[in-house]
Amino acid sequence: MAVSEASHARSGVASIIFERGYRIASYFGLMSVFASLIYGFRYNPEAGPQNYLYNLLLYIAFIVPHLVLTRAWWKRAVWGDPAGNPRERQVYITLTLITWFGLLMLHWGVPGFSLAPSTPVRFAGLVGCLWCVLLFFQGATPAALDGLLGVPGTVVRYSHGSETPLFTEGPDAQVRHPMYRAVILMGICAILAARGDDYRRYCEQTPYRIFRGIW
Repeated sequence: MAVSEASHARSGVASIIFERGYRIASYFGLMSVFASLIYGFRYNPEAGPQNYLYNLLLYIAFIVPHLVLTRAWWKRAVWGDPAGNPRERQVYITLTLITWFGLLMLHWGVPGFSLAPSTPVRFAGLVGCLWCVLLFFQGATPAALDGLLGVPGTVVRYSHGSETPLFTEGPDAQVRHPMYRAVILMGICAILAARGDDYRRYCEQTPYRIFRGIW
């Protein structure tokens, strides 16, 4: 009996650690999308056109699993239910995090034209970015976000099944994918928030983002 109780206790602790770790990682990944748009990607004025092709392959490697894993035929074939389930959602989010962070770390610098907007325009672009963050989370609750990310112990809020409500009000009354719209609009606003050649020269002089010699 004592052994069984100890095993159950260890299982409970492991479950809590996994749940909290998964929640932190998934929310960090979600917010990193917005951070990457404001921060920008690597810039290298001396880079060749082959860098564009390399980065395109990275984006394909990120997008294709996203498109496949969300299809009803895939969920039916792998998980036995076209609506999906909590475990399926967790696998999908985990793979999305891996491919997304891989894209961020492996992205090659690309050349481009110089954009140096005035300070008021950059400020307006930053305001637009923050506004788009509000659009993304419009109507969302902590429980809904947990369900979106498949946090263990929560109810999946976004699926093809009848267990999830049909969202037809607010931003969903305008477009079917208001979250995607918010991210696209934020990307446009982030262009205006760019700091031009001064920041690009700083990136060239200081290539490492967080860990010197690594990344």
